[in-house]
Amino acid sequence: MVTASDTESIQVEILPQRYLMPATAQKLLNAIYENGGITRIMIQGPNLPRSVPYGPAKGTPIEENRDLIIEVAGQAFELGVKLGRVRLELESEKYLPGLKAACERALPFTFQIKQGKFFHNRPTISDYAKYGDVEDKRILGLIDPKARKDKLAILSEEKVTIEDEER
Repeated sequence: MVTASDTESIQVEILPQRYLMPATAQKLLNAIYENGGITRIMIQGPNLPRSVPYGPAKGTPIEENRDLIIEVAGQAFELGVKLGRVRLELESEKYLPGLKAACERALPFTFQIKQGKFFHNRPTISDYAKYGDVEDKRILGLIDPKARKDKLAILSEEKVTIEDEER
């Protein structure tokens, strides 16, 4: 018998014990994508500034935060944050055990997986002001409405699309 929980999408948050280095973030995201069943995914963490934001060295470029290109699902994009949490929506609950196994393979330290509601289902006033009338409901809740710039990487089988006002 098929129940509603078998067919409904679920939202999951992965909270690693510490911030991930780009190599570990790439390993984790690739393991998650190999599991399959992902409707949408969002990574969060503190920004990686390009230059020193304050103090006597203000404006000096930070060399270690340059060229943080990672490859996920065969597509490369620039990592702009230290990965601190991953929120994703799965097609159904049957993908959850594979997700836990993928995290155990990719992360050498402890982590938590929480189920809950982390994304919008319908546009808010901020979404309407920022995007207008939204056709693709998958982008709802993926961009901070208070951010100075929009940054969204859409992974598809053809290419990576990065929407960014400053580029």
